[in-house]
Amino acid sequence: MPTGSTAADVHLPAGPERPAAAGSTDRHGHLYRSQQRLRRLAPDSLLAIYLVLLLVVPARLVVASIGATGTVANLFLLVALLWYAVSWLMRRVSPAPYTRAPRVALLGYVVAVLLAYVAVGRRDADAAEYSAADRALLQLLIWLPLILLTTSLTEYRQIDRLLRLFVRLCTWVSVLAMAEFVLKRSLTAWIVIPGLSSNAASELVARGDFVRPTATASNTLELAATLVVALPFAIGQALHDTDRKAWKRWAPVFLIALASVMTVSRTSVIGLLVVLLVLLSGWPAARVGRALLVMIPALGATRVLVPGLVGTLVGLFTAMLDGGDNSTQSRTATSADVGEFLQGHRWFGRGPGTFLPDLYRFTDNQYLLAMLEIGIVGLTAIVVLYVTTIHCGGAGRRRSTDPARRETGQAFVAIGFVMLVVTATFDTLSFPIVAGSTFLMLGLSGAYLSVARREEARIGDLPQ
Repeated sequence: MPTGSTAADVHLPAGPERPAAAGSTDRHGHLYRSQQRLRRLAPDSLLAIYLVLLLVVPARLVVASIGATGTVANLFLLVALLWYAVSWLMRRVSPAPYTRAPRVALLGYVVAVLLAYVAVGRRDADAAEYSAADRALLQLLIWLPLILLTTSLTEYRQIDRLLRLFVRLCTWVSVLAMAEFVLKRSLTAWIVIPGLSSNAASELVARGDFVRPTATASNTLELAATLVVALPFAIGQALHDTDRKAWKRWAPVFLIALASVMTVSRTSVIGLLVVLLVLLSGWPAARVGRALLVMIPALGATRVLVPGLVGTLVGLFTAMLDGGDNSTQSRTATSADVGEFLQGHRWFGRGPGTFLPDLYRFTDNQYLLAMLEIGIVGLTAIVVLYVTTIHCGGAGRRRSTDPARRETGQAFVAIGFVMLVVTATFDTLSFPIVAGSTFLMLGLSGAYLSVARREEARIGDLPQ
């Protein structure tokens, strides 16, 4: 047998077969490029996709079998959870240092929900309540990747990029809401996605002489709370992005604030006041003075642009103080006799998601709903979520020296206080956009503190 090979031993494919070899090479090239794109996929990329789905796709479009939990954004989070699990096993992603606080806060909430889930089986519950409790566990699983992904961020630029995207998307939502307010009709009712159904009415409701917009949210209050959450970041970016023209920096602030007021809700007014109080408390006296001087003409401009709106908003609060309008009276009646439902269930509740309007009644207060469904333990866990956001924002701000980053920390503090307050005005965690934003900001605040602590330690190690 010959021990070597010669040119005669090399068999080249015939002419017609050569394109097949080239096609095979192309296929391998496409596969390699796809693998490289997947390899470059990072937590901030997944979170950016989630934000777009959360705020662009109408929240009323859901998978019918799982209700409000089945939004497109939430379904994407299940895919993100799978990606995180695989990446963690391959050691491609891990929690950033000093991000324990939001993960512990989430763990406390998970434990509270699981204890409440056990409580469902300890009483004679309706079949619909068992199904609702199962959906609540699915929702808990959906919120998990928000904390896992955000606490894996290691650089401030990743956090900043996500916050800027959030503000831009909320600005777009604000324009849509203002258009609905002016045209007095829904501009998203025509949107239909195959396989999804609407779980909320697409018609807008009125309060006084004004139509209350929803934009892509499933409820006016959800829209109001989401815009208020975006406002402190919009203000911070406007103050410190001095390389852009002033109107480009301040247009998002104006649009978001005006659209939130156009929801004609007490929630928006209360949220705006909380944001202003928290931000003003962290500003130097000169900036506070300028801000107060701007607010007076801004209020006047609102009265001119939307005649009667300011008077209607003032009337909402005077009516509440004088005995209440239909909204406040119904909420008072709802909470008047809940004691009977708490008998024997004060600590762990009746079960997550089980206090169904079809079986019992509506609750427009997340604290009350939490008390009924997950008990005192769960109510405490929810408060801890908000307090953790405040802690991470404040602690990160104290450790930062850059003015723009300090403003970001103060914005996280403002969000925590806003959620502490507006959670008493409607069932915040029952709505996908507000709930998703809540857990997203909790995780981002933890990542923000992580960056601040690591940079502080690095500066401390430098020779003096």
